[in-house]
Amino acid sequence: MQFLDAAFLWAGFAVLIPPIIHLFNFRRYKTVYFSDIRFLQNLKNVTRQRSTIKQILLMVLRMFIIACLVIAFANPVVYKGGGNTTTRRSAPPIIYIDNSFSMQAGAMSGLNLETAKAKALEIVDAFPRETDFLFITNDFEQRHNRLVKSDAVRLFLQELQLTPVTPTISQVIDRAVGSLGFLDVEPECNMSIFLISDFQKNICDFDAIKPDSLLSVNLVGITSQNIGNVAVDTVEFLTPYRMMSGQEEALVSISNYGDKPVRGLPVKLYVNNSAKVSVTTDLNPHERRQVSLKYVNTDRKAVRGRISISDFPIDYDNDIFFAYHIDSVRNVLILGEPSANKYLRAMLGKDGNFAIDEVGNSAAQDVDLTKYKSVIINQLTNIPAALCSKVQAFVAGGGSVVFVPSFDGNIDGYNHLLSLLECNSIISRDTIRCKVQTVNTQSALLRGAVKQIPENPDLPLITRYFNSMSNSYQGEEVVLESDSYKKIMTANEYRAGNIYVFYTPLDNKSGNLYSHRLIVPLIYNAVATSRNMGQPYYSVIGRDNGFAVKIDGNVDVSKVVLRTEDGNEFIPKVSGPDAFMNYKFFSENCVRTPGFCDLVISGKQAGVLAYNYDRRESDLDFLTADYVAENLEGIGLGGVRVMNSGSQAFATEAVASATTKPLWKIFVILALVFAVAEIFVARFL
Repeated sequence: MQFLDAAFLWAGFAVLIPPIIHLFNFRRYKTVYFSDIRFLQNLKNVTRQRSTIKQILLMVLRMFIIACLVIAFANPVVYKGGGNTTTRRSAPPIIYIDNSFSMQAGAMSGLNLETAKAKALEIVDAFPRETDFLFITNDFEQRHNRLVKSDAVRLFLQELQLTPVTPTISQVIDRAVGSLGFLDVEPECNMSIFLISDFQKNICDFDAIKPDSLLSVNLVGITSQNIGNVAVDTVEFLTPYRMMSGQEEALVSISNYGDKPVRGLPVKLYVNNSAKVSVTTDLNPHERRQVSLKYVNTDRKAVRGRISISDFPIDYDNDIFFAYHIDSVRNVLILGEPSANKYLRAMLGKDGNFAIDEVGNSAAQDVDLTKYKSVIINQLTNIPAALCSKVQAFVAGGGSVVFVPSFDGNIDGYNHLLSLLECNSIISRDTIRCKVQTVNTQSALLRGAVKQIPENPDLPLITRYFNSMSNSYQGEEVVLESDSYKKIMTANEYRAGNIYVFYTPLDNKSGNLYSHRLIVPLIYNAVATSRNMGQPYYSVIGRDNGFAVKIDGNVDVSKVVLRTEDGNEFIPKVSGPDAFMNYKFFSENCVRTPGFCDLVISGKQAGVLAYNYDRRESDLDFLTADYVAENLEGIGLGGVRVMNSGSQAFATEAVASATTKPLWKIFVILALVFAVAEIFVARFL
């Protein structure tokens, strides 16, 4: 056992106070003469012996109380290599600095990061010069994944800048422990990590931290200001595809993280550097609101979009970038007689986004489906087995098929196709009049077309339909259902593609679904939508999940680069292809600023990728180090300690927490025990 504040041991001379008081407190007795003092003498001997024992016990107990308090103030410790100390050593201390954007929320820009650097230097300087350290920042850089001396830590701190990457506390701890294991540090060592952070609420994922009795956590809190902030959080589109001349509706989520309302906030949309839409919105304190921005795709090329607001002083979340490409003309094949296809021709034939081919019953089984993206099987009376196999392979490869039966068709042939595609089979024909009662507005086919169903809607009337089995397939979604709980239309997934099944013919003899307003989005979206819709609209810097890009032909994906707007190029990580012939490209955290990157393969542009900052930094709500410590206490860590960064003995405390185990609490408890014993002796003896 050693003492970190050994100067307090001089107070140990205070243990002499009780004996001194005891010696000077002896009473002098006066002799009184009696005629017969035999009985009085016996009583006096007994009383003096008991009094002497009681006074000695009180003196000893008071000496123990003073001694325990002196030792407690001297801060006794045992080194974590001792005891069991002969076999268990201490791993190199770990120093983590939070260099996220929230660390610029001090009185001056970047002030908190500089404060954190100063505290890290104090900790490093408190250790012996030969001490090894593991230094970690939010970026998890490979050059930091090694043990370094204090001089190298100083160099790292000089180069440290703010970063958009925002790992959680659990990720930081996992990284630290994993790095020590990677560096072949002796197993079963006591580990100590210093977390220097403003402890933004969004990164404190206490439930995800794994218990580790060998890990001690030392919290160094950096005080940040709670600044009101307005941020553009996300952008999404109502429809899953982008078409030429199609009207787009972008839903933009905007959040007010402040305590004051925001009135008349302008929200602007730019497409390919041209202003498209500008609207204003109001936000109450801590309100999140969606704003609708509508515009039209005017040409067939990659779209670079930016949605912007104006908010001061936090501006890193004022813009959100997105990118997509306009889908090329989709080749659609209609298998059916021309007389039955007139409604479909009228619906799709005049749309420049579709190229329509029609094949009748006689030539249906000989058709080549590979050059089409979507196929409509419209009221074929018989579906040959050869055609069923072709359709199955077409859907499995990512194609979309719309199946519309004929009321006079061969049910066995229909069921053969439906069973191959894992759809519910047809049982029988039915002519009992019914009406569509349930419309699945959350289906991908209707999500952007039907926003709300009124109380007394004018829904389609069905007079002829097929009863189907009610088996529940994992990939089946009921889109339309009748008031008698009959399936009218379902959307089904089969391997990489989709199959949309109507259980009623689309003609005037079977009701009015063929001419109802619902049929347009159902057919249009069924042939336009694909499960292979390509890349997402943007990726988050620091949390890159990769962009999926469909590459046709014999393209050498080894010759791929990402080119930023300022002309820098780097080689991304490539994986794939998948079942859709998509390759995934990962930036590997090489993108550090929001904006656009060109995907270039073999010298040709193959796509545009958009990147945005992580919005976890937008909510500038912070936790105190004491609150964080309370939540870490019951997790099962080796110890949690809040470091008083304002104390002059901060550095000494830092070293002590990393290399020693404090014992002062034990001596405080002993002092209380001796105090209770003193009270007992004084009262009952």
